Amino acid sequence: MDFPTHWGSPPLMQTKDLRTLPGGYGMGSGTLAKWIQDKLEADASAAGVQPVPPAEPKNSWPELEGKAGEEVAVAIRQADPSLQVLVVPQGSMVTMDYRLDRVRVFVGQDGKVVGSPSRG
Repeated sequence: MDFPTHWGSPPLMQTKDLRTLPGGYGMGSGTLAKWIQDKLEADASAAGVQPVPPAEPKNSWPELEGKAGEEVAVAIRQADPSLQVLVVPQGSMVTMDYRLDRVRVFVGQDGKVVGSPSRG
């Protein structure tokens, strides 16, 4: 990735998570995302422009309840490519770990989404 020269070098030590980076810089770690956001805000401040706060990531999709499960999975992946989206039959056994990079889309026997898909 090529960043503006006046920003200097990005952090050498970074977390191993993967997320969408601000400013259209693609995908990278949370450490890199914070570094970029800080640099963007500093540039905006120096230019006398009010910085735009970073958008909060979406955590649930209640508006997709009742729609076709596979279509919902595609829509969520397109909205946030860093997410692992799984279509799971309702009542299936799943691990109980909580992961912000995962969305489980539970579907009924008819393939329609049951409940609100959410991170975790």
